[in-house]
This record gives sequence, C-alpha cells and structure tokens, in this order.
Amino acid sequence: MTAFFVCIILIGVLMIAVAMVWMVVEKKNLRDYRLEVDERRYELHQVIEDAEQLLDELNHFSDYIVTRMEEKQQDVEAVIKSADERLNLFEQITQLEMPDTENEKLEAEYKNVLDEDPKACQAIAGKAKIIPFDEKRRQVIKLCKDGMNSTEIARLLNMGKGEIELISKMVH
Repeated sequence: MTAFFVCIILIGVLMIAVAMVWMVVEKKNLRDYRLEVDERRYELHQVIEDAEQLLDELNHFSDYIVTRMEEKQQDVEAVIKSADERLNLFEQITQLEMPDTENEKLEAEYKNVLDEDPKACQAIAGKAKIIPFDEKRRQVIKLCKDGMNSTEIARLLNMGKGEIELISKMVH
C-alpha cells in the first residue's frame, strides 16, 4: 500500500510540475499578447498621423483650387465686361450709321414684300440693320407653314439653320 501512496504522490508532483510549466507558457503568451497590442496601438497611431497629414494636404489643395477658380471667375467677368463695352460701342456706331426712320422704312418694306413674295426678301434683308426677334420668329413660323424647309428659310432670312429648326420645333 505504500507503493500505491508513493505512486499517487508522484502523479500529484507530476501534475503540479505540468501545471507550473503550463502557467509559465501562458504567462509568456500573455506577454506576447501585450506586445502585439502595443504594436497595433503604434500602427493605429501612425495611421491617424498619416490621415491628419493627408487631410491637411487636401485642405491646402482645396484652398488652391478655390483661389484659382476665383481668379478665373474674375478673368471671365473682365472679359464679359469688355465684350459688353464693345457691344455698346458697336450699337452706338450702328445707330449713327443709319437713322431710325430709314430703318423703320426698310422694315415696313420688308414686311410688305414678305407677305407678297418671300424670295424677294433676301435683297431687302441685306439692307436692313436689325430685325427684331419677335418679327423673325413670326417670319420663320409663317414660312414653315408655307412649306419651306429650314435651309431655304435660313438662307432667305440670313439666320442660322439651327435657330430656324429650334423656332419651328417650339411651334409644333
């Protein structure tokens, strides 16, 4: 029976030794886990710093884009202002070239000829200064209803074919 107790004591000592080795291994794994957490924390910190740097760069780039857009807008506004000034100057010159009474006389003659013979209007159209848009639109509509195609109307009225097609489509 002493041999039995000795075996049980040896088995107990062996189990304690295995438990001690197991605890040492687990403690080492725990330490490795802590190191891994520290590494992950460092990597996360680096990612956050990179993101902040990227955000700063994007802010600087967007400021640059906004500044360039404002400069371009000012350039466009200056060009538009210059074009308006030139247009006003051109209108003043054209008003000086032909008195209003002569222009009105040509428009009346143009209306009379248009009602009688649309093809004869081409000669008069070259003399007239400006035909008001409403009048042009009425003429386009009338000629479309008379069966003329957009190319003939454009040639007759000295207008763009696309403009003629647009006006005729708006009516239909």
